[in-house]
Amino acid sequence: MKLAATLLLSPVLLATSLSATAGKVEFVAADNSVATQLCVAVGTNHRLTLLKELTEHRINRAIVADRLTCNDMTVPQFTKKFALHKTAGLLNIDFTTDTSIRDIAMTDSKQAVVVSGSR
Repeated sequence: MKLAATLLLSPVLLATSLSATAGKVEFVAADNSVATQLCVAVGTNHRLTLLKELTEHRINRAIVADRLTCNDMTVPQFTKKFALHKTAGLLNIDFTTDTSIRDIAMTDSKQAVVVSGSR
């Protein structure tokens, strides 16, 4: 009985996990500068990727949060626009000050965004 339930629920769980990741934004680097690499790392919303880039370039988290601009937006604006909660948490960016409504039904297609960092 447990095997049958597992076999029936596995495709459902797989389908929901695939649909949850289908609407993610893919960030494409515009150039090879350090700032752009940091912006792409911020855009991954993956803590280890961002920490690796920060340590590789010996840059402090506070400097990234305060001085780096990605696509002519500050990093707090960039993380809020693309809902990068994990990155914001790592960089101590507060999300509680803004309220927005997102239409989750419209997140079916993958979107590519070209990212360029400050110069």
